[in-house]
Amino acid sequence: MPTFFYRAYRPDGELAQGQIEAASSVAATDGLWTQKLVPFELTAADAAKPWWQRELLSSPALSHAQVAAFTREFATLSSAGIPLDDTLRILADQTASGRTRPLAESLLADVLNGSALSDAVEKRYDTFTPEYVSVVRAGEVGGQLGQALEELAALLERRGEVRAKVQAALVYPAILIALSIVSLGIIVGVLIPNIAPMFSEGGRPAPDTIRLLMAVHAYWLEILVVLSAIGVCAVGIAVTMLRRPATRLACDHFKLRLPILGAFLLRQETARYTRTLGTLLKAGVPLLQAAISARTTVGNAVLAAGMTNTLEAVREGAPLHVALQRYTLLPPLALRMIAIGEQAAKLDVMLLRVASMFEQQTQRDIERFMTIFTPAITLLVAVFIGALIITIMNAILSLNDLAVQ
Repeated sequence: MPTFFYRAYRPDGELAQGQIEAASSVAATDGLWTQKLVPFELTAADAAKPWWQRELLSSPALSHAQVAAFTREFATLSSAGIPLDDTLRILADQTASGRTRPLAESLLADVLNGSALSDAVEKRYDTFTPEYVSVVRAGEVGGQLGQALEELAALLERRGEVRAKVQAALVYPAILIALSIVSLGIIVGVLIPNIAPMFSEGGRPAPDTIRLLMAVHAYWLEILVVLSAIGVCAVGIAVTMLRRPATRLACDHFKLRLPILGAFLLRQETARYTRTLGTLLKAGVPLLQAAISARTTVGNAVLAAGMTNTLEAVREGAPLHVALQRYTLLPPLALRMIAIGEQAAKLDVMLLRVASMFEQQTQRDIERFMTIFTPAITLLVAVFIGALIITIMNAILSLNDLAVQ
């Protein structure tokens, strides 16, 4: 049985950590709740090992895009009324990705051996998230597996679209920075060594900029090693500090208080939480279980701690919007819309509307930022490289003046 390392809060608020054996991450989470522990971090034992101790020959987990494509194909076939075993056979035989074929074959084998699809999915905890398992199980219980898979596919595709837009927006700045580094390397490695001897031959000291670049050329390996060591140490210290709940809580609280970035992060987390919760509720997952799964998608420790308190309040019978207003920092507009959804018995629909609204705002924020960031980084690179070129040209012109004299 798989082993999971956990960190959780006790009822008195103290931190507890250890390991638990369970069939899946969902079962491990349920086991921790049974022990009156509130989990906030759960890691499979194999994922916690160093890379040299892991099973390197085992096939890696599927990417987000591959899981989304597999789910869309699965949903299409299930919605067409094809029996489950035939659906899995078709996926195993005709799936577009060779990486997902073994997954379909293993699911088919479990189903033919008498396992429920949700149980078979739950065993693949390295591929399917707890929310995925919850939606599949709810679809099975309600007899609407096809619709549940449709909701899952839409959720995964939406997340993939947001991720792809962010990555696409960063392509041009990344290329620009890479080209500037290449240009700097050519200047330091090729141009400067050919210019510097001219000053000694002409009996004139080289300008300070030329001498600095010559020093970089002469000791580039030592500089690279020192900078790399500093970077590794800084990253190590940062990771070690962020692993402490108190430090991470303070850091995430500081990020939320930043003037522009804080509002952007809050909208992003709100969209992710409401999208997941709305999708789970629409698929038939009970509110409490859906809220537990949606809480795991929140990356900010401050908001996650508030969601944990919200779960306890909901367990005690409080309305969701009241608990969220009391314990979280969600935007007032989102809270009002959630309250309206609860009063109208259309919470899932209203949550998805909230998610769409905040996703659109987040996308507009990203587009505005890239509209400013791309010209700014272009100007910065142009000024930096241009200043080096002008300095070198002035040095060459000074040599010409020396020759004329």
